[in-house]
Amino acid sequence: MTDRYPTALRIIHWGMGLLIVLTIALGLFMGRVEPGAMMNRLFDLHRSFGILVLGLIILRAWLRWRGPLPPDAPGMPPVQTLVVKIVHLGFYAILLALPVLGWLGSSAYGAPVIFFGQITLPALIGPDKALAAQLFFLHEVGAFTLIGLIILHVLGVLYHQLVLRDGLLHRMGPF
Repeated sequence: MTDRYPTALRIIHWGMGLLIVLTIALGLFMGRVEPGAMMNRLFDLHRSFGILVLGLIILRAWLRWRGPLPPDAPGMPPVQTLVVKIVHLGFYAILLALPVLGWLGSSAYGAPVIFFGQITLPALIGPDKALAAQLFFLHEVGAFTLIGLIILHVLGVLYHQLVLRDGLLHRMGPF
């Protein structure tokens, strides 16, 4: 067994990282644009990226489940190992929930989810503007929770790389 994650998981990790940052940026920006064609395009892109994230997190979970994975990082205290596992579970949960909440909210709002302008996905529920508002609120809370998890994740990596200098980044490093 190697101390590195499998290549497929490393590629998905970094690709999803970029995709998630782009999706969050779109989410923060799209509501500040004047209603019209540009706003609609940004919402469509945000939804498409969200569906792509959903598919990738399912693929990533399956690849992770089927293994093999490297052993836990050597020398890490048990409490730190537990925190890492909790943060990773949080990532999986939130990255599954956010796209589903967005899709449900769009369905309840009456807005179609069109994957990159090519495939119209089915509405998950019927129109209900009050429910849409609640779902979008949960989606927004989830997005800010995700931002918090990303910050924790990056701070943890920086701590290992710059303070401990234990080479932990190499396990998930792209090269």
